[in-house]
Amino acid sequence: MFSLNFLLTMTFRRGIILLFLLNFIMLFFFLFLSLNDHSISISHSPTSKREKIHLLIVSSWRSGSSFLGQIFNQHNDVFYLYEPGHPIWMRLKQESAELLQYTVRDLLRSLFNCNVSPLHPYLPSRVQRISHIDFFSESRALCSPPACSSLIHLESYDQTTCYYRCGNASLDKMEESCRSYSHVVIKTVRVFDFSVLLPLLQDPTLNLKILHLVRDPRAVAASRKKGKYYLSIDDNIVIKDGMDGKKLSQDQVMMKICKSQVAIYKEAKSSGMFSRGRYMLIRHEDLAMEPLANAKRLLKYAGLHLTSDLEKWIYNVTHHDIKQLNDFLSFSREAAKVIQKWRGELDFKMVKNIEKYCKGAMKAFGYLPLNSEKEMKNLTLNLITNIKEEPL
Repeated sequence: MFSLNFLLTMTFRRGIILLFLLNFIMLFFFLFLSLNDHSISISHSPTSKREKIHLLIVSSWRSGSSFLGQIFNQHNDVFYLYEPGHPIWMRLKQESAELLQYTVRDLLRSLFNCNVSPLHPYLPSRVQRISHIDFFSESRALCSPPACSSLIHLESYDQTTCYYRCGNASLDKMEESCRSYSHVVIKTVRVFDFSVLLPLLQDPTLNLKILHLVRDPRAVAASRKKGKYYLSIDDNIVIKDGMDGKKLSQDQVMMKICKSQVAIYKEAKSSGMFSRGRYMLIRHEDLAMEPLANAKRLLKYAGLHLTSDLEKWIYNVTHHDIKQLNDFLSFSREAAKVIQKWRGELDFKMVKNIEKYCKGAMKAFGYLPLNSEKEMKNLTLNLITNIKEEPL
């Protein structure tokens, strides 16, 4: 009887111990899951400053940067700004591009940190509305809550509707909107020297990457002919240092732009930012010919995924020739046709001039020169080759 009671007691105690251990293991397991879920939520939190990603698209006028910028603009995780340095140039027209790029750089730092106060001196006095920021409607985020509640019932983003409905939003709302996104992407054509950007790449408050877009100089020149009126002020600033009272020369503008794009490319590689994954080069032609594949690669570089909605948008704007009211900012074209269009719009003499002034860019970015007018008209002749990586 004694032994039986002893055995029952021992069995009971073992059961209690086993139950306690089981409960402890289960408690540890749930705590682990809870902590793990919490860490995941932090890493994807748009307000987490440590994880916020910043991307600067650097390019030149008429190089397809509007289209590239819109790929990021259409993504739900991106706060996008189109040419925020434009009001600086319009207010300080008497200064040179070399000087103004430092002011633009400092503005970019503030905007990446969602601080819009440095914009105030360049906007109309006592005005705090986003409608006084040039091209504000090019930003999907500024056309959506919390920046703008007027379009909350619209299923898709529309620049024209945004322009008329969202202009009264305050700059404070712009800051609030910026802080709510995990990615801040800004596009600029107003930087001519990569070393100007190095302080941003070294800034511990920023998690910055550079995406550099280039295009065949001959295609750039053909596109610039159509937008000559819109570009006159910018062009004067670009070559201000070399004008000395002379008449504005488009050859001078093209030469300056081409040299700066090559310099940015070489400086980025020599600085080590290319090897560290902080700089990427993309040609407009490659993006136009294989938009989905390259968009996926570029989004991955920025820490984003290609969503099904974005994939549909990219397909539509690269396969349908849609006429837009503002042709200067249009990017909706049949992409394969666009990269060849300059061959039917420029005369051979002008093409050879561009090839002369932009020889360095042609070589660096893999664009082949023409030998005759017959070659120019032969659209089966491929004038784009692989970029040759040369020792720096």
